[in-house]
Amino acid sequence: MTYYDREADIVYFEVQNADAARSVEHVWGLIDLGGDGQVVGLEYWDASERLPEELLGALPAPKPPVEATAAS
Repeated sequence: MTYYDREADIVYFEVQNADAARSVEHVWGLIDLGGDGQVVGLEYWDASERLPEELLGALPAPKPPVEATAAS
């Protein structure tokens, strides 16, 4: 899922879905690589300084984590 977290000032672009990925740090954020070495995601730190406001405004907020419900 692609999103912009305004509080953390981080943008994540999902390029393709992957079951597992490893992250490689870059000066602007992270590059997520799938098992085959292809890019599956990009995370930009300090997004408001690196990306256009028009883009940031068009991105959704991250979805909140799903909470587990206790069995009654």
